[in-house]
Amino acid sequence: MATPGATIAERIEDLIGADYATVPSLSYKDLINAAFNEVADMLSVDLLMKYSAASQSVTSAASGTEGSGYSIEDKKILKVTRVDANSNGIERECELVDRVRFSESKDTNSIYNATVYSPVYNVNGNTAAAEVLIFPHCNSSGQLGRIFYFAYATNSTDLTAITAATLNTSHFLPSNLIHAIVLKACINILTSYISNQVQDEEDTEMLQLITSQLQSLQASFQAEMTRYVDPQKATGGE
Repeated sequence: MATPGATIAERIEDLIGADYATVPSLSYKDLINAAFNEVADMLSVDLLMKYSAASQSVTSAASGTEGSGYSIEDKKILKVTRVDANSNGIERECELVDRVRFSESKDTNSIYNATVYSPVYNVNGNTAAAEVLIFPHCNSSGQLGRIFYFAYATNSTDLTAITAATLNTSHFLPSNLIHAIVLKACINILTSYISNQVQDEEDTEMLQLITSQLQSLQASFQAEMTRYVDPQKATGGE
C-alpha cells in the first residue's frame, strides 16, 4: 500500500500492479506524461495561475519584433502583462490578438494602434519555435512584460518519482491532484494494454476483467476531477 509520500509509480502499482512497467519501449512514461497534461488541461486558468511558477520577465526593447520573442513551446499561456511606465507604472493585462491585428497594432494611424495603456500580445508561429511577442516593446527601465505559463510534460520528463509534494514544488499543480493524475495514467496504461491484447488475441476472460477494472478507474477519475472542474462540488478541490 502506498504511503502519503508515495511516488506516482508506487501509486500506479497499488492500483494496477507492477506489470505496467513492462509496456514496450517504456511507453508507460509517455502515458503518464499524457495523463499529467490531460489533467492540467481540464483545470481552469485561475487554478493554474494560483499554482504557477514565477512569471517569465520580458525586458527586450524588441519584444514585439518577430524572432525576438520568448519561446512558448510546450507551454500553456495563462496571462501576459506589461507595465505602462518606467517609474510607478501600472501592470496592465495584454490582449491576445492574431498576426494581422498585431501588425496593425504598430500602425500609429490605425484605430488598432496599441499603447502602453492597451498592450497586446501575439503567439507567433512563423519561427522555428512558437514565441510570444509583446507590443508596445518592453524595456529594462521598468516597462517589463510578464508571461505566466504552465509547462507541459515533454518527452524528456520522467514523472514516475514525483510525489504529492514535488508535484506542487516542481510541476506547479495542487499536491492533492496527484490521485487524479495517477487514475488517468492507469486508464491510459490499461487502454494501451487492452489494445495490445485484442491485437494479439489473448485470453478473453482476462481481457474482460481488465476492461471491468478500466471502467471502474474511469468512474473514479471522473468523480475525482469533479472536485476541480465543478465549482459547486469543489470542496477541498484546491
